[in-house]
Amino acid sequence: MVTRRSVGAVIVASVTPVHAGEMLHPEGSKDHTRQVQDKLDAGGTIHLGPGLFRVKTLRARKPFSLIGTIGQTRIESDDGVLDIETPRAVLRDVDFESRGVQGNVVTARETRVFEASACIFRGGAFGLSLDACSGFVSTCRFSDQKQTGLFSLNARGLLISGNDVSGSGNNGIQVWRRDIGEDGTQIIANRVSQIRADDGGDGQNGNGINVYRAGSVIVSDNRIADVAFSGIRNNSGSNCSIIGNSISRTGEVALYVEFGFQGAIISNNMIEDVVFGISITNFNENGRLAVCSGNIVRNAHGGNSGKPRAGGGIFAEADTVVSNNVIEEINGYGIELGWGSKLRNLIASNNIIRNTKVGIAVSTVDGVGTAQISGNVFDGAAVAVQGYDHEQESTGELVDDDAEVPKHIGLRDNTVIMRS
Repeated sequence: MVTRRSVGAVIVASVTPVHAGEMLHPEGSKDHTRQVQDKLDAGGTIHLGPGLFRVKTLRARKPFSLIGTIGQTRIESDDGVLDIETPRAVLRDVDFESRGVQGNVVTARETRVFEASACIFRGGAFGLSLDACSGFVSTCRFSDQKQTGLFSLNARGLLISGNDVSGSGNNGIQVWRRDIGEDGTQIIANRVSQIRADDGGDGQNGNGINVYRAGSVIVSDNRIADVAFSGIRNNSGSNCSIIGNSISRTGEVALYVEFGFQGAIISNNMIEDVVFGISITNFNENGRLAVCSGNIVRNAHGGNSGKPRAGGGIFAEADTVVSNNVIEEINGYGIELGWGSKLRNLIASNNIIRNTKVGIAVSTVDGVGTAQISGNVFDGAAVAVQGYDHEQESTGELVDDDAEVPKHIGLRDNTVIMRS
């Protein structure tokens, strides 16, 4: 048995041997539901030996720890494997598998201290579904879910770290709330890949990490690749930090901050081989207030749509600073400031923009707010800075001594490198 004690800020683990008589062992291919359920009904610590436990859905209503034998304990059901409704639950070193596509592999509700580590969640509709839970999910593996690998609703302080999520039908990791509000979940250092969008739609499916209505969420240092839509999509989550992630091969915008968000930091992310890089949008829904800095966006190819706006590096609409980014090999606009009338208080400064059709596109529709464009380096752009009315060009090159620059645009200290 493993126990922990805290010494200052250090967690110290000590190991107490588990005797054979204390460990539950599977017996052949029989149904083990009653055998395991009796242990759960009693609560406390349950040690499972190596082998396969075949069960119908198990239910835990008392605090418990379920600890398997590393790499050898497997619990399998044709439906959901485990339904938890208790203040405390610990899952460790157990391989959970649902052979069906309707039930969740493991579900937990109102569990104030939930801990899952070194477990495998395979199959089912959702691998792990948490409702109003706090605690942590770490170093687990999620694979082949019909819907989502890990789903959290109305978290109360949750850490999701070091997990591997792959092969989900619609989303990898989802952190949602029923109503807009503070959530505080931390999604750190996970690997998410091979996420499809089996149920279609225009963005609700096909995402590596999906944050919806959940405020103060931190998404950092994750590796996300090969997803049908976005690597990271934050819809209506305010005060979101998206930092240091690596995103490759997405079928739409790699990093999306949209709808009614109020505040976002998007920094130090590496994005490559995508349709579109970063979009900070929906001022029409009061989406505003962001810093987008220190990112690398390269090879945004625009897919096969042929639309002028399909390929782009970074897009922003309101109260946003876009600075110190490196953007290159873009089949469209390096940076796009505003869309139609949706432009207010935008700054694009000190960016390096290489090999794009248009370096910076800025909206010139009557009544828009201000856009300051300064200190940028344009290398290999057909046009460095140009005005647009929606998809139509409304000016020529604005970084010319004799250009007539619209009054709402401030231009200074930009460098254009001419190539022969």
